[in-house]
Amino acid sequence: MPKVIVANINAEFEGIENETIMQILYRNGIEIDSACGGHGQCTSCKVLIISGSENLYPAEFEEKDTLEENGMDPETERLSCQAKLNGKGDVVIYLP
Repeated sequence: MPKVIVANINAEFEGIENETIMQILYRNGIEIDSACGGHGQCTSCKVLIISGSENLYPAEFEEKDTLEENGMDPETERLSCQAKLNGKGDVVIYLP
């Protein structure tokens, strides 16, 4: 199973394909702000991708648009409510 590894709290959590980073973190007791309710319209749930971005599905239009409007790079910053595991490997993130 792929894992989400949270570098700054030294924790790792198993996930499944198509599960968002936010879902994985919530399931494991890590709460993340989500001003828009997880619809990809704000950046309050942003996470930094340290490695393994290839193990996430590419950002879809809504997320990419939100990130770019806020001057963020979709290769290194993702919205945890939208970033989904593709099942191919682990992702290492940093929670701001």
